[in-house]
Amino acid sequence: MSRHAWRDKAACRGVPIEVFFPEIPPGDQSTRWWRQARQYCEGCPVKLDCLNSELPHEEATGRRNGMWGGLTPKEREQYVNRPQPFRFR
Repeated sequence: MSRHAWRDKAACRGVPIEVFFPEIPPGDQSTRWWRQARQYCEGCPVKLDCLNSELPHEEATGRRNGMWGGLTPKEREQYVNRPQPFRFR
C-alpha cells in the first residue's frame, strides 16, 4: 500500500484546494477562514493519517500552510510543541 493510500478515504477528496489553503489577509486572526475546511475534517476517517503525512514535511521545511488533519498552521505548531496532550476538536 502506498504511503498516501489514505487519501482515497479522505472526506475532502475532490474538494477545491482553496478550501484548505485560504488566502488570509495579513494580520487577520479570525478563525472564519477555516470553518469550511474544518467541516470536512471534523468527521474524516483518516484525519490522523493526513496530519501525520504533513508533519515531517513541515519539520523539514520549517513552514506550515493550510489545514491538515483538521488543524490550522497555528494549531499544528501547538501540537508539535505541546507540553501536554493536545485535544482534537
